[in-house]
Amino acid sequence: MDLEQLQSACDGDLGLMRELMDLYFGQADQIMAGLGKGIAAGDVREVDHLSHKLAGSSLACGMAALLPPLRQLELNAKAGHLQGAPDLFAQVGVQLEAVRRFMHDHLLRNPPQDGTTP
Repeated sequence: MDLEQLQSACDGDLGLMRELMDLYFGQADQIMAGLGKGIAAGDVREVDHLSHKLAGSSLACGMAALLPPLRQLELNAKAGHLQGAPDLFAQVGVQLEAVRRFMHDHLLRNPPQDGTTP
């Protein structure tokens, strides 16, 4: 997790960071659902598209831990196969949950200044 990257993207605004994280994790959950279906169906085009999409948003938000398995999924799909896809998908899921816990804890330690709950 590159917290510095995320803070830079949000210009240090914790409220904006919370909003961005809500959007990121909501989108990531939807993409992961589609990615799982694409892998199960053997749909290399869908796996290529969704792994690329999640890698891009993860990179922009500083979620570097997700990139290696996502990039491998994307490369394999571009090559026309999904060899190792279930394991790579599981790795993405583990990393996504680790980042989610990290961000949840970080945001709890840094409550909003306006008195709202995180």
